[in-house]
Parts: sequence; C-alpha cells; structure tokens
Amino acid sequence: MKNILKDTKIEENIAFTSTEIPEITADSSSDQKYGEDYWNYMKTTMMSVDFSKLKSINPDTKGWIYVNNTNVNYPFVQGSDNSFYLNHSFDRSYNVAGWLFADYKSNFNKFLKNTVIYGHGRVDRVMFGSLENVLKESWYTNKENQIIKLSTEKQNTLWQIVSIYTIPSESYYLTHTFLDDDSYQKFIDTMLSRSIYNFNVKVNTNDKILTLSTCLDTNGNRIVIQAKLIKSQNRN
Repeated sequence: MKNILKDTKIEENIAFTSTEIPEITADSSSDQKYGEDYWNYMKTTMMSVDFSKLKSINPDTKGWIYVNNTNVNYPFVQGSDNSFYLNHSFDRSYNVAGWLFADYKSNFNKFLKNTVIYGHGRVDRVMFGSLENVLKESWYTNKENQIIKLSTEKQNTLWQIVSIYTIPSESYYLTHTFLDDDSYQKFIDTMLSRSIYNFNVKVNTNDKILTLSTCLDTNGNRIVIQAKLIKSQNRN
C-alpha cells in the first residue's frame, strides 16, 4: 500500500459549487424525500483516482474505496470468481490476507441495484479488519462517517450509509438484481430493519445500494454495511 499510495494520484474534487447546490425549500423538506443530511452531503468532496498505474499492475482493478475513520483506503479488484482474491494480493501474488474485491456479478460500467465488495476481517486491521469500528455508537452516530467515497474509471460517487448490522453467513443481502420492484422493496425493508441504528434515510426502489461485507468472527458471522448512491460525477 505504501507503494500504491506513492504512485497513485488521488484528488479531492468539490461535487458542486455553492450556487449549484439545490436550496432546501418548504416543499422539498416537508416531503422528506431526501432529508437535511442529503443536502449537506452535496458539499462533500468527491475522491477522483488516476487508475493508469494501478491498471498496469493489475488489470482487474475496478475502483478505489474510502471509509472515514477506518483503515479502508484501498483500490479494489474484481476477478472472474469470488475465490481468487481471498488469498491473493493486489499484485496477484499469493497472500493469506487477500485483497478487497467486488463480487464477480457486480457491474462498474453501470451500477446494479446492489453492488457488493468483500474483504477479510483481519485482526491486524488491514483490508476490512478495521470495519469493526462501525459497530461502535461513537462511529455510526458521527455524520462525518456516514458517507463512503468510491471512485471508478467511469465515475466518482458518494454513498450515504443506511444500515449497519451483523448477521450469520447468508446469501440474501448479497443479491444483485431483482425480479421486480416489489422484491427489491422487500430487500430494502429487510436491510433497514436489520440496522443497529436508525439513520433516518429514505430509500426507495429507484435507489442503488453498495454493500460491504466482512467476517466478524471465526463462527461465520458477518459485518454488513449498506449505503445508497446519493451523487455521481461522470469522468472524462
């Protein structure tokens, strides 16, 4: 990671100027469609990453993810299955720590209803090991922590956290596509009901979800963080 950070150009870009941020009016706030936090997050800088060097090292590179007040500040990859990067590093060499990787079914040209990224919950707090932080009340009630930044070759994005929970190993929260709006709404309702904290964020079937999944313990339990896409910025 020291070499990666040294060789990778990462910029913080303002998503909008002050004149471009929509004004909160009585009509826009009364329907609670977005909530006050949404408008505040419009002022949050977006992360923009130069992927040229990263792609030359590993063409499987799909993006970069940053989670505030954790150690998660990594490029992530995507293989042809969900096994290879469990025990291979970014340079594709064998490493028991593995690397952060997107589910092989995820699509970074056009985000699906649910995009999934995995990483080992390492006790040395590398990869997704530091995501244990998100289970602390002092972390998840801090609004500065409730935005995930993700940059891909196509766009820079901000995702607002809507649910955090622990759960035994299952496949349901890893669903990528849905038969219809009713099945997706059921998924949304289940996701929100599981959360250890009510983030008071409205989510509907037009929204797209980002899911981070990691191990909590050796018994197969998982830490799950789910966030909705609130803003994207196309890249030239």
